[in-house]
Amino acid sequence: MTLAYIINDLLFVVPCILLLLLVFWDQLKTPTIFWIFTGGSLFLAVSLWGTYIYFLFDTPVYHLLISVFSMFFGVLIFSSACRYNFWQGLFIIAVVKSYSENVRFLSYDFYFLLKGTLPRQPILQIALITTQLTVLTFPAIWLLYKKLMRPALDYTVSLAVWKWVWLIPVSGNAVYTVTVAPECSSYSLRPENGFFLIPPLWAFLTFSTYTILLKMMIDVNKNAVLRENLHLSETQIAAQQKQMELLQSNIRKTSRIRHDIRHHFLAMEGLLKDNDIEGLKAYIHQSIALFPVQSAKVFCGSPAVNSLLCYYMEQAEKEQADISANVSLQDVIPIPDAELCIIIGNLLENAVEACQRMKSQERFLDVKLSMPSSSILMVQVCNSYEGTVQQMADGSFLSSKRKAQKGIGLSSVLSITEKYNGIARIEHQKQLFQVSVIISQNP
Repeated sequence: MTLAYIINDLLFVVPCILLLLLVFWDQLKTPTIFWIFTGGSLFLAVSLWGTYIYFLFDTPVYHLLISVFSMFFGVLIFSSACRYNFWQGLFIIAVVKSYSENVRFLSYDFYFLLKGTLPRQPILQIALITTQLTVLTFPAIWLLYKKLMRPALDYTVSLAVWKWVWLIPVSGNAVYTVTVAPECSSYSLRPENGFFLIPPLWAFLTFSTYTILLKMMIDVNKNAVLRENLHLSETQIAAQQKQMELLQSNIRKTSRIRHDIRHHFLAMEGLLKDNDIEGLKAYIHQSIALFPVQSAKVFCGSPAVNSLLCYYMEQAEKEQADISANVSLQDVIPIPDAELCIIIGNLLENAVEACQRMKSQERFLDVKLSMPSSSILMVQVCNSYEGTVQQMADGSFLSSKRKAQKGIGLSSVLSITEKYNGIARIEHQKQLFQVSVIISQNP
């Protein structure tokens, strides 16, 4: 293998590894220099071997087999080192591979524009052009991965989508290898047919497709979050409506009592005049039974938060859960009521649903809201549950209601906590699930 082969292969592999490290460093399981060097060396060795075989067997079918093998080997290395699953890793590697292929394709195009012909094998002039193009295009691919790829991977609600979406970049790579690549294209023999138009058009087609696909996935996830927030808003409105109905009922009962109380006083006055103490006691006892008052519970001064607490406590009571609520909030809360309602609403909804799914009668729900100081808010929800808690390698939890989908509620809670640089801790053991949130907002 000549020096030109090795240099061109390095220019193909090194930008890929650098891009993955820059974008996914925080997702590595063991981000040590040793493992990074080992994984990178293995992938580079396989790539060099693939390049040697690639040009040894100069047929499209062999090229395709070698390309697929090297890509899957890279996916195995990436998936073993990163917290994403295999299908996500396949999509990531296929796209970054497509980037390196397009840079090399454009390098051949520039060489053709300068020389009027195409080389049959990698040469040092191609390596020089590839280096310059990599420097120019690397910020663009980094932005694509940082602004679109990471959000699509981290916030995708349905994980099942990754089981088929990888087909798009992998199919693109296969088409490139078999028909478009400079080594296989018929244009390498007849450059006068307009070869210089194909590389930029191919690059535009592939990466516009990836951009649109990733934006669609992000938008779908945003819509799922909006639907969840809408559901929470509807729950909050229903809770406030119920509180309002209870208050109106109490007002009507109070008005009736005020209207009838004069007659009761007159009756009691008559019993006193007759010195009928036993009759007076019996009348008072009967009067108390006639006017039962269902008072609205007051946990805190915020009407919105209080309504949610009352609503979910009532739901937990219907499930015959052992309920404990300790709420001690000040008049001014460190975060807006709307965001506190998202935290409390999602945690309590998950807790009540966990109690509903339980077959045993040992259900319980413990809620604690406190403010040790005017700038610190503490929320803790502890509940019983049955079954298994499905947690992914990146720490996210799978929904118990929707198969192969992330739990949107907990994600929303963690997002708000992160927004205020707070701390969230999720614990589960035996039949106990507990979420603790601490938010500190500087006054």
